[in-house]
This record gives sequence, structure tokens and C-alpha cells, in this order.
Amino acid sequence: MRTLDFPRGDLTDDELAPAAQENLFDLFRAVTRLPRGELDETAEVSRHRAFPHGPMFWGVWNVRAGAGRAEQIVDESIEWLRRRRAPSAFFWCGPGADPPGYRAALVARGLDPWELEAPIMACELAELDWGALDRAPVELRVERARSADEVEAWAAAFVAAYEIPPWAGKAWIDATLAFPPEEAPWELYLGLLGGEPVATNMLMPGAGVAGVLGVGVVPGARGRGIGAAITLAGYRDALQLGYRYGVLFTTPEGEPVYRRLGLRHRGAAISRYLWRADGDASRR
Repeated sequence: MRTLDFPRGDLTDDELAPAAQENLFDLFRAVTRLPRGELDETAEVSRHRAFPHGPMFWGVWNVRAGAGRAEQIVDESIEWLRRRRAPSAFFWCGPGADPPGYRAALVARGLDPWELEAPIMACELAELDWGALDRAPVELRVERARSADEVEAWAAAFVAAYEIPPWAGKAWIDATLAFPPEEAPWELYLGLLGGEPVATNMLMPGAGVAGVLGVGVVPGARGRGIGAAITLAGYRDALQLGYRYGVLFTTPEGEPVYRRLGLRHRGAAISRYLWRADGDASRR
């Protein structure tokens, strides 16, 4: 993993949720370093695209349109995606980036709510429950996935854990391996139990904080502390890199798990809506 980010040590409680969202935005900026990547940021909206097939690699975010502009921003963004032949994309909403009328315009144009009100959580890394690493199964091994075989195993576990289509994992394979070895802006963590891939995590340093995404455990391995252990594996490396704060956004069901580790809900949430080129209601 290669990062040009600078860890922050001076964030207030009120600044943690915006920092978590900005960490996600830095991920979007990072993927535009991929071949055919493009970043379009204006005073009202940010958009990105990269070559992998998947809505994490095509998106509209940080919408700050003024009164009456939300619908036009949505229409302009859909046209931006069409011109580039995007197969799909996420439209994101979050703290300070969810203007009046924006969500209504998304729904009116046929976008599907993909994940709504995912709680933003944050912590001081030094205060996490590090003992959870010792409570995981002794046969659990967590490795950084960097070679082609390791990244493919990570993607297989990611798909199985989230029960999503294989193309979603393939997108992260293509993106990670498109960078020179150890040069990707993120670090993939693969949990192995008896040699079998069972868990995933991704560490993304950005906005001065350490974000984790894609934490998942395959159905047959849940309830054994593996998710907690692989989350901490990423945060442990972030602590060693000098980061003070850890952030993530989760599902309401996952919030208690992270709370037990020491993360706290920061009173804000992130939502996303899925746009599909073949399901674009605005064409009709």
C-alpha cells in the first residue's frame, strides 16, 4: 500500500463524521489513478470513473447544490455517466452532501435505494478492544492480499460474505492488480481458517484518518470473532502508520459489533442509490 495521506491528531468529536465521509471521497479520488480514470469536481458536485465494472468505480458524490438545483445536478450527472457509457454508478448522500430535493430526484429517475442511513462510526485507535485479536480462533491467519492468487482469494471471500454477484469481486481484482505491486492506495486483508478464505477487510488511509471497508465473513464462519479480528488487523497497521483515528460506515445490524470493539456512532449516516444504464427511467 502506498499513501500520500497525512494522519491527523487534532479532530474533535464533531469533525469525525465529516472526516469519515471525506475518507470515502479520497477512495473515489484514488481510483481515478487507474487507467482511463477521470475525476470531475466542481463547487456543486464531484464525479469519478475508472475502468473496472462496478458502481464503486463510477459515482456521484459530495453534492452541495443550492436551492432548486438538485434535480438539475442529478440530470447533468446522469448525462455525464451516459456519455462515458457507464454500466452503473452509485449516487451518494451524507453529512453536508444531501441537499433538499436530491433524494426525491434520484427516486423519480428510477434509482434504487442500495443502502440507506448506514451509521458512521469512529474511534481513537489506541482505545480499541485489542484483546479481541486473542479471542479469535487460534487457527485464524490474517494476511495482506497482494499477489494475483491472494487478491483472487480475497474477492472470492468478499463475494461469498456479502452474497453479491461475482463481478463485484472481479472489479476489486482488476483495480488492485492494475497498480504496481504494493502501490495500490488501499490494503486488502484476507482471513484464512484452515487455509480457506473466510473473511475480508480493506484499509483505506485518507482525509487524515484510517477507514476500513468491505469487512465481511462468509456465512459458515460467523459468530466466532473473525470479523472483529480482521477489522483490528487493518486498524493495527494504521496505528503503526501513525493514524490516531479509525472510521467506517456499517449496517444497523453491524453497529453493535463495532460498538463492542470501541467504535461509536457519530450521529450521521451515509446512503447510496444505484443507477443502472439499462434501468434509467429518465430515458423514458
